[in-house]
Amino acid sequence: MANKVHIPNIGIAEVSEYIPTKQEEILISEFETQAESDIAKKLQKKNIHFRWSEFEITRAKKIAAQLGLPYQTYIKSLLKQGMDKDEKKLRQM
Repeated sequence: MANKVHIPNIGIAEVSEYIPTKQEEILISEFETQAESDIAKKLQKKNIHFRWSEFEITRAKKIAAQLGLPYQTYIKSLLKQGMDKDEKKLRQM
């Protein structure tokens, strides 16, 4: 008989009583290790530096303050949105 568990954002799901073989456990462990490594690489942060006019920095700070955001977070979100838009447009070409 399968156990039932609640999975956030999914709901109730049945949990199988299947017991993996030793070889399957090794493969699962290898997949988990690789997934954790891949995620860690994607989360690595690097500093970037660029020159911007004082006018634009002041403008960004003012808008960010009105939105209740730190200005660097605001700038990062704009850059990400722009890249997402360009990437989508390039995929459609």
